[in-house]
Amino acid sequence: MKESALTQEINAAITQAVDACENKNTEEAAAILKKEIERIEALNLYADGQADYYDFNTLMEMVMFQSQHPEIQPVADIEEPVNRLYAMYGSVLLELGELDKAEEALAIAMDWNPMSADIAFEHAEVYKQKKDMETFKQLTTKIFSICYKRREIAHCYRNLGYYFVEKQMWDEAVGCYLLSMTFAEAEGRFQAENELKYIYDETKGEATRPSLGAMRSYGEKYQFPIGPDAKIIETAMLYGKTMLANKKLQHASYFLDIAYKLTESKELKELLDGINKQLGSEMH
Repeated sequence: MKESALTQEINAAITQAVDACENKNTEEAAAILKKEIERIEALNLYADGQADYYDFNTLMEMVMFQSQHPEIQPVADIEEPVNRLYAMYGSVLLELGELDKAEEALAIAMDWNPMSADIAFEHAEVYKQKKDMETFKQLTTKIFSICYKRREIAHCYRNLGYYFVEKQMWDEAVGCYLLSMTFAEAEGRFQAENELKYIYDETKGEATRPSLGAMRSYGEKYQFPIGPDAKIIETAMLYGKTMLANKKLQHASYFLDIAYKLTESKELKELLDGINKQLGSEMH
C-alpha cells in the first residue's frame, strides 16, 4: 500500500524528532513536533461527521475497540500516524518537565487511539511525576482492560508496585512486583528485581511475599485484576477461530498467537502449530 503524501510528511517529522532526541536535543524535537501538529490541526481533517475516526496501530487494537464499543458505528481507521505524532510530542514534553502540556498532548493521542497501552502508560506517567498517586493508580488500573501483550500487563503491575511503595504498603508492593515478573520480558524483570531489592533494604527484610489468595483480596480491595483480561483473551480467540473458519490463516495465526501468549494453553499451541505449518507449506 502506497503511503499518502500526508502520512509521509508526518512520518518525516517524527523521524526528525527521534533523531533530535537521540542527539539529546529534546527542545528541538518538541519544536519539530509542535510545528507539525499545528500544520495538521489547521488542515482540520476528518471533521466531516461521516464516521468516528481513529488511528489504531494494530489490528488487535481495532478489534478490541469494536468489541468494547459496539455502539460506535462506523469506525474508520485512518492511515496517517496522528496518534504517534501526539504521543511522541507528549513524551518529549514529559521529558522537558512540561507536565500540563504533556498531559494535554497525550490525552489527544489517547482520543485518536484509546486502545494503546503504551500511550496510556505515558499519560499515567504525567500523574506519577505530578506526585498525584491516586490518579496514577486509577489510570493504571484502567489500562489492564486494553493490555493484550504480556509486557503491558507486567508494566501495569510495576506501576501498582510503585504506588504501594509510595504508600509504604510493602506486602502489596512485593506482590505486584512478583506478579509483574511472571509477565515481564528481560528489561521489565530487571526493573522489578531492583524494586524488590529496594523494598527488602527499606524494610530490613520484613516485607513478606503474599500468597495468591492474599493478592486476590488486595486486587478486590484496590480494584486491580490478577492476570490478563478475560474479555481480551475471548476477543482474540473469537477472531482467531472466525478467521480460521474463513481460511484466512495469516489472520487466524495473528489472533490465536495473542490468545496463546496470554493463556499459554496447550490446545492453542497445538492449533497454532498446525496453522503455522500450513502457512509454511504454502510459502514454499
